[in-house]
Amino acid sequence: MNRVVDAVYVMTVRSFADRIAHMKSELGRHGIDFEFMLEHDADQMAPEVVARTFASGSDISRGAQSLVLKTLDTWRLALARGHRRILILEDDALLDPDFNARFVQAMEAADKLEPGWLIFLGGHDTKVPDRFFLTQGPLVELPIATAEGYVCDAEALRRRLAWVDEHKIDLALDLFMRKLDPMLGTRQYWLTRPLVEQGSVVGLFDSALDGQRKKHSRSFNILRNRWNKFQRHKLRGFLVRLQARLGRMPK
Repeated sequence: MNRVVDAVYVMTVRSFADRIAHMKSELGRHGIDFEFMLEHDADQMAPEVVARTFASGSDISRGAQSLVLKTLDTWRLALARGHRRILILEDDALLDPDFNARFVQAMEAADKLEPGWLIFLGGHDTKVPDRFFLTQGPLVELPIATAEGYVCDAEALRRRLAWVDEHKIDLALDLFMRKLDPMLGTRQYWLTRPLVEQGSVVGLFDSALDGQRKKHSRSFNILRNRWNKFQRHKLRGFLVRLQARLGRMPK
């Protein structure tokens, strides 16, 4: 695993002891070396850095601003260290039991891509187009949905940071990358079989940032996640593949 990426970085907050312990256990279980990114916690962000980075009047929460600043620091650090590709995880990430072997396969596919790419590792419960279920894989080109786990190459990092040097940010991290990368010619991909889930989605933690999930109980969020995974992926995938076998190709 650590042979196919130059570094693994985990976005977290100093006071999130339960999440820090979780990631030490989760990544330790897979034998993955990593580094926590601890600067720019929401209660410690320098006002001048916030003013320099974010557009005035934007409605990004302080928690979301914190994640953006931590991520920008990570991208800069990776380039300064000469990394060619990095894996970034949020601190509630749950890895697939066969994460290492399947991640290596994904990176072998990435070796064939033109420079300037992002590979999203999540998406278990996210809506996808019908063509997703007919792709042989392991990669299918789609815009990133969330930011719990993704891999970027150095060219993608350089492009984003060059843009940030000249502009201010007015969106949360996942929406920012989803909008910016196509503008910069950076292609985004999913894995046809996701490798990462959010612990705050499956009920391991309460959500720290997602306003929609924070409105509901942990039990409700667990049930919704299970239903979405079933009807958006298992059931939908079965129906799309059945239609294809019957000669009715979906869009």
